Amino acid sequence: MRKGGYVALEAVGLVITALAAQTVIRGLLDQDSELLWGIVNWVPGGRTGPLILLGFIALVGMVAGGWAHTRQRLNTGRGRAGNSGGVRGRGKG
Repeated sequence: MRKGGYVALEAVGLVITALAAQTVIRGLLDQDSELLWGIVNWVPGGRTGPLILLGFIALVGMVAGGWAHTRQRLNTGRGRAGNSGGVRGRGKG
């Protein structure tokens, strides 16, 4: 995957995480609110089922964004083994 693909996956992961986590927090604090305009009403388990599903979606988005961020850094040369990116020539004087 090219750098642009990793950037896009990271951005999508962060957006999904932000929206799903916000919905979970709002659902926990405001019991009368409808979760995502009723999109997840098909999930069984009353109010707990959709909250667990949304928490899982937030977790998957976070993992995907973090993975893309890590892979992007590895492909640009920063973070590879043997490439410290620091000042060269340190050692015996």
